[in-house]
Amino acid sequence: MADRTIPATTSGRVTPAPEPSPSPGGGNEWKEWISLPLDPNDGWTVTTGSGAAAIGATVSKVGDELHFVAPTAATGMLCQGGTMKGIFMARSIHIKPWLDAGIQKPAGMADNEFQPESMQIKIEIEFATSNGGPISGGGVAGAEGTYLTCLAGLAGFATDQGGNPVHTSGVTWSAAQVLKYYGGQPATSTNANLYRSGYKSSNTNAGIQGGFKWKNMSGGGGAEAHNAIVYATSPLRKEAVLPYGRSNIQAGSYDNTSPYAGMATLNQQLFDNSTKFSNQSLTPFWHVFLALGTNTNTAGKGEIRIKKIRMVLQPVQNRSEL
Repeated sequence: MADRTIPATTSGRVTPAPEPSPSPGGGNEWKEWISLPLDPNDGWTVTTGSGAAAIGATVSKVGDELHFVAPTAATGMLCQGGTMKGIFMARSIHIKPWLDAGIQKPAGMADNEFQPESMQIKIEIEFATSNGGPISGGGVAGAEGTYLTCLAGLAGFATDQGGNPVHTSGVTWSAAQVLKYYGGQPATSTNANLYRSGYKSSNTNAGIQGGFKWKNMSGGGGAEAHNAIVYATSPLRKEAVLPYGRSNIQAGSYDNTSPYAGMATLNQQLFDNSTKFSNQSLTPFWHVFLALGTNTNTAGKGEIRIKKIRMVLQPVQNRSEL
C-alpha cells in the first residue's frame, strides 16, 4: 500500500472510523506508513541553535528533498543531551496516540496519555543517495560533511506546548542517528566507517556502530548498502518508584529496500534506563523531531539531504478489547 501524506494540522493520520480486523491490533489503517511533510514550514516548529545561527545554517525544501546546509565550519553545532546548537525541527502538534492510531480514546484519558505496553511507534528517515547524499559536502565549497549528524525520533515536553514546541534544555529526547565519521567524499570512498549510525538520547551518547556502506558511496555501496535510519520502540514505562523499568528501543540504519538485511545497531541501543515515555507521575507530550548539526563540538560543514520522513503508530491488543 502506498504511503500517505498527513496534513500539517495533525500529528498523525487522518482518522477514519476503525474497520474490523481479522487479527487484534491489525487493519490497514494501523499498519501503513504515513509520510510527513518535507517542507519545514508545513506543520513543523524549527528552533535554530546558537551554532547553526552563527554560521547561517539553513533547513529548507529543495525540489522533492529536505536539505540542511552548513555553509562554513566556524563553530560547533552540538546535538547532545540538553544542548541543541544545530537545528531542531519538531512536529508542531504532539502525538495523540489513540487518535493517531485510529481508535477511540478510552474514557478518562488525556489525548497524550497511553498505557505504554499498548503502542508500537516507528519513525524512518530515508536519505537522498544521489548528488553526494545523505551527508556530504554537497554544494558547499571545500566541504565533505565530516562530523555532521542527523537525529530522528521523539522529543518529550512536560507540558502541552500549544503547537509551538521550541527546544529547551529540559526536553527529553530519544532518537536514531547517522553521522559522517571520517573525512572524504562519499562518491570516491569505500570506507565502511565513513558513516556510523545507531542510538542517541538526552541521557545516552555512545550508541553508534560502523561497518556498513551507504548507497551513495563509491560503486553504489554494494548490495544491501544503507539508505535510511529507523527508530522503533514499544514505549515501556519507566516507573516513578523503584524498581525502574527500561524503555526498549531499536535504532540505527538499514537498507529499506531489503526487508531482512542487517541493521547497524549496538546493544546500548536496545534499552534506555533513563528516558521516561510515561510514568506514574508524568506523561510527556511527545513530538516527532529531527535534529541536524554535529555529533560533538567539533565544527563541521556540508549538506544533509533527506528524501522521505515517514512513521507508523500501531496499537496492539489492549487490556480492554479494541
